[in-house]
Amino acid sequence: MLTFKRFLTEGDTTRAYDMEKVIVSAAGGPSFSSKLIPDSETIGKKIVNDMKLDGVGKFPKNTYPASDRWNKYFAPKKASGSTLTPKTDFMIGDKKISLKTGDAQLMGGGVNEASATFFTAVEESGMSTDKVVLELGNHIKNLLPSSNLKKLGIKGNKTELEQAGKFIEIEMLKNADDAHHAFKNDLRKVFSDNQKFAEAFTHEAMTGKVKFGNNDGTAEYFLIVNYEGSAQLHNAFTDKSYVRKISSQVKPDVKFKSTQSTAAALKTASNPKGKTGYYTFWSAVGLGVKMIVEEEIKNSQNMLNEGIVDSLKDFTERIMNKAKKWLSNVMQKIKKIIGDSWKALLVFMGIEPQISFNNNISW
Repeated sequence: MLTFKRFLTEGDTTRAYDMEKVIVSAAGGPSFSSKLIPDSETIGKKIVNDMKLDGVGKFPKNTYPASDRWNKYFAPKKASGSTLTPKTDFMIGDKKISLKTGDAQLMGGGVNEASATFFTAVEESGMSTDKVVLELGNHIKNLLPSSNLKKLGIKGNKTELEQAGKFIEIEMLKNADDAHHAFKNDLRKVFSDNQKFAEAFTHEAMTGKVKFGNNDGTAEYFLIVNYEGSAQLHNAFTDKSYVRKISSQVKPDVKFKSTQSTAAALKTASNPKGKTGYYTFWSAVGLGVKMIVEEEIKNSQNMLNEGIVDSLKDFTERIMNKAKKWLSNVMQKIKKIIGDSWKALLVFMGIEPQISFNNNISW
């Protein structure tokens, strides 16, 4: 047996679907009279006439193919299932219309849908990676140890130099962890209260313009009605004030979580394995730190074996000088790999966006 709440919800959803059929019928489409909407034929004609909806009414297909641009956010596969459900509820003449009746939500779909909408909004709002990559560079500079290793009381025999090297390795990796967390906070600030991003996110979630490449799955007009026949019609492509009104309610918030995902999203015909030059920020830092420290420990031990005194100061300075050059090279590679792709940046950093937003809109 259905709960009373679920009974009401399902009943209202059915009534909303009926309203679509009522309006299409009033516009010369398949004939329909609703048992859930009193005097539905009169209501339908009133809406069509008041909104000056010219042309024959019809329904879209159940699904439409996603554009290549949208599918790249689902790589190595393509968007499928419910994510291909059109934003358009029906067409009247050349108008592709999304009907909003009662408690209509902004967007359905799962994590991939929200993530693809996020990346689309980033691109559509013209957000460059320049500033965030610069901030990442500042964090990377802080990977160098700040501790005074002389306080360890190490004088410079083989065992003590090895201990100092491991200490440097641990501190650099800790600093890398701190840098990673700081960078995630930096990214969140980039999107906090960013009106252009919020409007671009809302517009794509409403219309599916990029998702469907402006085919019949893309909704251009928003028809807001009640069951008594009162109606408003907005063109989301031209009425920026309406999109702004909706985005002020949506208020998308973005957090970033660490992920173990691969660089599959970077796959192209010329780069079939999605190679990035190295796997992620963590593999680049981890392997680099380990290589530098191990090489200098080995060199210092060889020098001691040959009777050449290698002080702790000389040992640490060599590590620091080599690390500075290595960090500089890392940044150059990062810039080359990322270009101005937000997707590539997040893949390299081993993080993914978590988007939350108000899905219950007063249309």
